[in-house]
Amino acid sequence: MRLILLSCILILSACTNYIFYPMKEHVLTPDAIGIMYEDIFVETRDNFQLHGWRLFSEDKAKGTLLFFHGNAENISTHFANVYWLVAHGYDVYLFDYRGYGQSQGEAELDPIIDDMELLIGHVIDDLPEDHQLIVMGQSLGASLSIYSVAHSQHRDRIAALVSVAAFSDYHDIAQDALSSSWLFWLFQWPLSKTISNTYSPVESVDKVAPLPIFILHSDEDEIIDYYHAEVLYEAALEPKQLVTLEGGHNATFNQDSNRQKLLDVLNAIIAN
Repeated sequence: MRLILLSCILILSACTNYIFYPMKEHVLTPDAIGIMYEDIFVETRDNFQLHGWRLFSEDKAKGTLLFFHGNAENISTHFANVYWLVAHGYDVYLFDYRGYGQSQGEAELDPIIDDMELLIGHVIDDLPEDHQLIVMGQSLGASLSIYSVAHSQHRDRIAALVSVAAFSDYHDIAQDALSSSWLFWLFQWPLSKTISNTYSPVESVDKVAPLPIFILHSDEDEIIDYYHAEVLYEAALEPKQLVTLEGGHNATFNQDSNRQKLLDVLNAIIAN
């Protein structure tokens, strides 16, 4: 997705719902690459069905992770970010937002925020009573996850939040995009303020504590600048950790070095 196009749409609509770029068709299913999985359907409070997958660890699971993906396509492409974790002892749940893939409804921000709390509760209900859940989001999913975990009623069953390539604020990410265009440069500040900032991650990140938050971000990210991670880290309360990744925004976990950094984080979480 080109952020400048996103910003133009946001400005014309003055509505954060247009941050979503759903795709209905599935490109790939986990069994095509030898991953054991099951389909999951969860009914929302307004009677829509959300679809997701549970990817099964190759051995007895040592941890369970719920992954919230980015703004475009659907789980059939985004599961590439997490499928490899099953070889390291993790069960992974991932769901499509409403309007994506096999999930019903329209992609709208307010109900998606409500759905995320529902999905956190659903996965926790699947866990043994003595197990806790790791919540991880990437890109838009990371920004949404910060708000969701900060306000979740299930915080006593969440072990930690892992944020990968989150933006810190809706106004700021829009202004970043506008400032990169000669057409909108002069109007970046007033136009960016037309966007709803109700779920601003930076205004919620301090409420994640006392749960640990791990903020992962590449200093080479060409879509969401590294300063967003620094802003979030500064606003977060302890326990917190900032982990610098490498490479571009859309291929983070293609790199072995980034995979190892995430594994180090996850293993530290389950060790506590």
